[in-house]
Amino acid sequence: MDIKLPKKPWYIKYRLYIIGGIVLAALMTYALVLQLGPRTLKVKVNGDQIATVVEGNFLEYIDVNGTVCPATSMRVNATEGGTVERICCHNGDMMRRGDTILVLSNPKVLEEMAAERQNYELQQMQHRQQLIEMQQKSITLRSQALQADFELKKMAQDYELAEEEARMGVRSKAQLKVAKEEYDYNRRRTLLNIESLHQDSVLNVIGRQLIQQQMAMEAKKLDNSNRRSAALVIVAPTDGQISNLNATIGAQVSAGDQVGEIGVLTENKLTARLNEYYIDRIQTGLPATATLKGRKYAFEVSRIMPQIQDHCFTVELKPVADPSKREDESLRTGQTLRLQIELGKPERRLIMPRGNFYSHTSGQWVMVVDKNKSSAHRVPIKLGRQNTEHYEIISGLSAGDRVIINGYEAFGEADVVKW
Repeated sequence: MDIKLPKKPWYIKYRLYIIGGIVLAALMTYALVLQLGPRTLKVKVNGDQIATVVEGNFLEYIDVNGTVCPATSMRVNATEGGTVERICCHNGDMMRRGDTILVLSNPKVLEEMAAERQNYELQQMQHRQQLIEMQQKSITLRSQALQADFELKKMAQDYELAEEEARMGVRSKAQLKVAKEEYDYNRRRTLLNIESLHQDSVLNVIGRQLIQQQMAMEAKKLDNSNRRSAALVIVAPTDGQISNLNATIGAQVSAGDQVGEIGVLTENKLTARLNEYYIDRIQTGLPATATLKGRKYAFEVSRIMPQIQDHCFTVELKPVADPSKREDESLRTGQTLRLQIELGKPERRLIMPRGNFYSHTSGQWVMVVDKNKSSAHRVPIKLGRQNTEHYEIISGLSAGDRVIINGYEAFGEADVVKW
C-alpha cells in the first residue's frame, strides 16, 4: 500500500541557488563597503618615521655649494706675439711680481729692432752734424752782431766829431748836413742788420731745439723697440697664484692673447650658482654661512650676475671680517663649502621636519597619528616655504600633532594605516 509523502517546500529544490545568491550578495556588500569606506592597510611603522608638529623659528635659506676663489684676479696677456720657447711655471704655482711665466721667440721682432737701432744711429749722426753747423752759424751770427754794434758806435763817434768841427768852423753847415744824412742812413741800415741777425739767432735756437726734440723722440722710439724684446718674456704682474695657464711649447701666441691669470690671495670670495627661481629674491647684503670641517664662516652677497645659463645664475659673496679667526682657519682657493644663503630673518611659524612624504604626496596630504598611537589617517594640508630642515605649515595641522614623514612608498592609496 502506498504512503502519501508530504509535499516539500519549494525552496528545498532551489536551496543551493539561494545559498549561492546569499553568499554572492554578501561578497558584493562587503566589496561595496570596502569601496565606500576608508581604505585601510596594515604596515610596519617605527618611531624614526614619526615627527611632531611644533611652533618654532623658521628661517628660509638656500642651501648650495660655494667655491673659494681669489677676491681679485689679474689677467696675464701677451703684449707681443711669438712662439712659446720656454714655460717657467705651472698652474697653481705661487708667483712673485716679476717672476717669469713664459719666454717667447720672434725673429721678426729682433730684425725690426736691429733695423730700428741702425736707423736711430744714422739719424743721431745727422742730427749731431746739424747741431754742429747750427752752433757754428750761431758763432758767426754773434760775430756779425758784434761787428755791427761796433760800426754803429763808430758812426756815432764820427758824427759827434763832425758836429764839434762844425761848431769850431772847420766844417761848413752843408758838410755837417751831408755827414748827418750819411750817419742816419748807416745807423738805420746797421739797426736793420742787427735786427736781422737777432731773428736769425732766434731761428737758429728754435732749430736746435727742434733737432733736440727729434733726437729725444727717436731715443724714445728706440726705447719702445727695446721694450718689444723685453715683452717676449712674460712676467707676473703681481704676487699671487697662477691659474688658467694654457700654453704649450711651440704654440703660437698672438699679441693680446690671454696666457694665464694671477689670483691675489690676500682676500677670498665665494661663487655659487643658484636656480633662476631665486633671482628675484637674491639681493646684495644678504647674510650667508659656510661650513668647512665643522667650522663656520660668515659671508654676505656682494655681487649678482643676472645672466642665466642652464636655468642658473651666479652670485659672489665676500667674507665678513672675524677678528677671532686664526690663520690656520683661512680658506684655500678651490675648496668647496656648503653654503646657506639666508633669505630673511627667523619667524615664528608652524613647522614640521622634511621627509620623503613630499615626493609621494606633493605636499597635499600627510598621515596623522591617531590618539591610540597604533594607526594614522590621511589629512589634507597646505605647505608654504621650506628649507633643508623644515616645511612651513599653512593649514591642516596643529602644534603637537604627530605625523608620519617617511615610508610612504609602502602606503599606496590607503586612507588609514595600522601597525
